[in-house]
Amino acid sequence: MKRSLKSKYHLLIAILFGIIALQTTILLFAVAQAKDIVSLASDIHSIVIIFVFGIFVYIVVLYNYIPFKLHKAIADVQSLVERITGGNYQIDIDSSVYDQDKDFQSLIYALEKMLDIITRFDQAKADKIYEHHQRIQMLINLLPQSVLIIGANGDVVYCNNQLRKRFPVVSEMVNLGEVIWKSDYHSRVFAAILDALRYGNNIYDVVVEDLVYLDKVRINGSIVRNRKGISSGAVYVMDFSDHEK
Repeated sequence: MKRSLKSKYHLLIAILFGIIALQTTILLFAVAQAKDIVSLASDIHSIVIIFVFGIFVYIVVLYNYIPFKLHKAIADVQSLVERITGGNYQIDIDSSVYDQDKDFQSLIYALEKMLDIITRFDQAKADKIYEHHQRIQMLINLLPQSVLIIGANGDVVYCNNQLRKRFPVVSEMVNLGEVIWKSDYHSRVFAAILDALRYGNNIYDVVVEDLVYLDKVRINGSIVRNRKGISSGAVYVMDFSDHEK
């Protein structure tokens, strides 16, 4: 059975006391068996030298062994904590390594409980985010206007069904700046969007007209910014004329 760090420490101290007791016993025996003062002094001298050297070596070992084992145990726990704080929540913790060490066993159990809570929380959060994402998508697809969500570099993040029907070339796999439009009207529509995105401007009721078919589209859009105020994309709503619909 493995011993805990505390029990190992107590055992090593007990062994040290045992060595001292053995030295005392041998000294008393030497005194009792001595025939003359010269031989007694010689025996005591030899016994003291041997045991002092042995005790010194033992204390040196004891002095380094306990901090080494303590440092190793703390380093193992620290490694687990660093992996958890680094985002690795799928750690297989072998709690049997600490099953005899009560000093660290409770901490390992607490880490296992924390990991279980974090994992369940992350799963619940992911489920809730997915649910809200589905609701927002359904809501956007129910709108009669065309809705476009793009990133700061012009990549399409999302577009609703109305926009997909009107512009089949637009999807989440394209960049608006790289699309070749079939008409000057469509080119000017998305040029207005890209210009607003490039300069980080919100646009309100910007009208782009088709000079050939006399159609028009009204564009409204807002820049999306992160917590630092840096633009990360934009959302645009395009209301096309009846002919385009």
